[in-house]
Amino acid sequence: MSRLLSIAVLSAIALASSGAAPTVIPVGQFRSVELHDGGNVIVRHGPTQRVMILMGDSRYTRVRIAGGQRLVIEKCQPDCPSDYQHRIEVITPEISAVSVSNGGTVQSVGAFPAQAAITAAVNQGGTIDIRSIPADAVDASVDSGGRIFTTARDTLAATIVSGGGITYWGDPRVQRTVRNGGAFAKGTRADADKPLSELDPLLAPIAPIAPIAPISPLRNDH
Repeated sequence: MSRLLSIAVLSAIALASSGAAPTVIPVGQFRSVELHDGGNVIVRHGPTQRVMILMGDSRYTRVRIAGGQRLVIEKCQPDCPSDYQHRIEVITPEISAVSVSNGGTVQSVGAFPAQAAITAAVNQGGTIDIRSIPADAVDASVDSGGRIFTTARDTLAATIVSGGGITYWGDPRVQRTVRNGGAFAKGTRADADKPLSELDPLLAPIAPIAPIAPISPLRNDH
């Protein structure tokens, strides 16, 4: 059984046993995704933008559009339970930037068409795994801890300050800056499709996510 099929089967079992149903969050158009203060965000390719809470509660997870068509995902709102966790699925036809601050993981899943350019930034801890989103030009930066896994086709500008790591796949022209410690490396072919938990043993494995059946686009009568 393939890894993707195993993920789908296990996720379907998990969702069925929990009785949980995804919550669709209506949002405006966005071009980038930001995650603050922990949690998991899964990014998939699809023709219509859609944001869903797969695990968690909209009372504690805030999803909003900020200036410049930025999709911002934050936890927690006031009175958030101490053990609260959330997982968000983002479907979009294209994406230009991903950022994580103060912990959490943003991970692309499944095939994604090549992008002209993408920016990835981690600040104060967290992980971005966008190996499945190849981009002609990648601008990747880690500040004060965190990891980025990316695929660059033509150019890669990489900056690490005060710890953290960037691992890349592809054969781009590389411009890198490492200050006050950090790890920069070219990923191996054998690691290209490995689960994120196997690339970084310090990361807890992400629970499998099953594909969600398409939902008809919401009407906008405004």
